[in-house]
Amino acid sequence: MGAGASSGLGHLLKAVQENDATLTEVHVERRQLSQKGMKKLSHALSCNNVVQQLVMRECGVEAIGMQHLSYALCNTLQTSSIRKLDLTGNPDLNVVGAGHLAGVLENNRVLQHLVLNNCNLGDHGIEQIARALHGNRTLITLELGTNSLTNASADCLGEALANNFRLEGLSLWQNEITGEGAQCLAEGLQANRSLLWLGLGGNQLEAEGAWALAESLKFNSSLLWLGLGGNQLGDRGAMHLAGLLQANSCSLQSLGLGGNDIHDEGCVHLALALHSNTRLHSLGLGGNQIADEGGKEISEMLKRNQTLKKLLLSSNLLGDTAVVHLADGLSVNTGLEMLLLADNPFGDEGGRQLSLVLSQGNRSLRVLDLHGTHMSKPVEKEMVMELHKHSSLTKLGSDYGNEKGTQYPAQMEGAARKQARQLTEQRFYQQAASPSTTQLY
Repeated sequence: MGAGASSGLGHLLKAVQENDATLTEVHVERRQLSQKGMKKLSHALSCNNVVQQLVMRECGVEAIGMQHLSYALCNTLQTSSIRKLDLTGNPDLNVVGAGHLAGVLENNRVLQHLVLNNCNLGDHGIEQIARALHGNRTLITLELGTNSLTNASADCLGEALANNFRLEGLSLWQNEITGEGAQCLAEGLQANRSLLWLGLGGNQLEAEGAWALAESLKFNSSLLWLGLGGNQLGDRGAMHLAGLLQANSCSLQSLGLGGNDIHDEGCVHLALALHSNTRLHSLGLGGNQIADEGGKEISEMLKRNQTLKKLLLSSNLLGDTAVVHLADGLSVNTGLEMLLLADNPFGDEGGRQLSLVLSQGNRSLRVLDLHGTHMSKPVEKEMVMELHKHSSLTKLGSDYGNEKGTQYPAQMEGAARKQARQLTEQRFYQQAASPSTTQLY
């Protein structure tokens, strides 16, 4: 750390220690904090009752540093005011640091949000944290993505869910949990009545895991958001989840199934389930293998379902036939507000029909993404101009315009075209970690 950085940290620590009333958030991201630096920060926090958020991403925090921090968070003389602690990207915390964090969860009565993605905690570390959750009545959200967690961690966390009735959000994205681990979590969910969202994207649940979760959620009325992207669920997994969506007891409002090798068969089952479902608001199916038959059934669903608000179909196999069917469904639908169709192989015929319906009939759709389709440049440009003038869209993702009133020249190529596409990069969330990571999934 250079002199300037050291000086800046010194001023920050002084403000923390003096209880500066304006300093409610402390951000020290990507500053390598030595053991001495952590000790100074912890001492300053021990004197503070104003700071509510402490963000220490990629700061090189080690287990001994976490020990110092735990003293401040559990200080009995000056109760900590910190409600959110973000330690993402500190792999040197490891299992020893997890032990200190467990102590915080056992003794601190203020902390509500704990973010521990990529901290090398491992199964033994999570075992300690999960045990602490049994008696914790304060923590609301816990993020544990990318920590090399296996079914052993899922087992411990499943027991914690059965005993903890305060936690509302749990993220376990990009770990190594299989169907067996999903069964452990499912057993916990049957007893749990507080969890509102669960992020399991990027694991290895497969159809077995989908079945376990679907069966347990038929007896759980609290979970609203479930992220299962990138789990190799396949058509069988989609069928199990369709059964859940058909159940009268299903409370889910958002379901993410991106990147799961779902074909038309699985899509048809999901669409049929939504004929009668009146709770689901968002369905993510990006990065699958859905083609004409699936598109047709989705169209029929849109004619009957007016509850669904967001539908993500980017990176599938939707051709002209499928998109013509979708347009037909949109001509009747009055509920859908967002439709993402980027990177699908439909061409001019599908594009023209979609444009016609959105310009002359449908008034509910607000967001549409068309990047990377097979439409010809002249037709796509014409479509964008028509939609800008006559549709209800407020955001249009295309190589020729992303917001109403903005257009990109047909000759735009290379870096400029890539930059334009990045404006709607949110179109496909295969492994969304939690609801906070995206507004769309």
